[in-house]
Amino acid sequence: MSPHLFFDSLQSLLATSDGPVGLPPLVESVPVKIAIIALAYFITLLFSGTVIGWAMKAFLRPERQISSQTPANTPKTDSESMPIISRNDRNIGRLIGKCENIITVTFVLIGQETGLALIFAAKSLVRRDDIKENPGFFLGGTLVNLVWAMSIGFIARVLIAGL
Repeated sequence: MSPHLFFDSLQSLLATSDGPVGLPPLVESVPVKIAIIALAYFITLLFSGTVIGWAMKAFLRPERQISSQTPANTPKTDSESMPIISRNDRNIGRLIGKCENIITVTFVLIGQETGLALIFAAKSLVRRDDIKENPGFFLGGTLVNLVWAMSIGFIARVLIAGL
């Protein structure tokens, strides 16, 4: 994406015209639109870790199935169902997630959602070995992160550009 395309898209986003469906923007003031864009990035970056943590805990609950080697009525612990990740890998994951947030909100705000495919392509190349070991954990986190950032980006875009 060239810088001119990005700034042209941003300028058209700040203009006061109806959206593609015909619903006018809910906010007309350019300074307020800029504040909404900044707030979208801020909310996405601030709460993405919380949202991902909640989703991963909710969907990676330990299985309550009892194997033949497990004594009766002994459930598995959370530590048995969650992959073991070093502090360094967790910090790298957070940094990658924040970069995903910035890219996602930017693409949604300028109406280039198809560019989000590059996140999956890059992640599948970079974290290939981790994904092979535990695909649900790594791809699940990416999907939750993308849905979160896209939701905030779409809300901001509807407010400032209409629908």
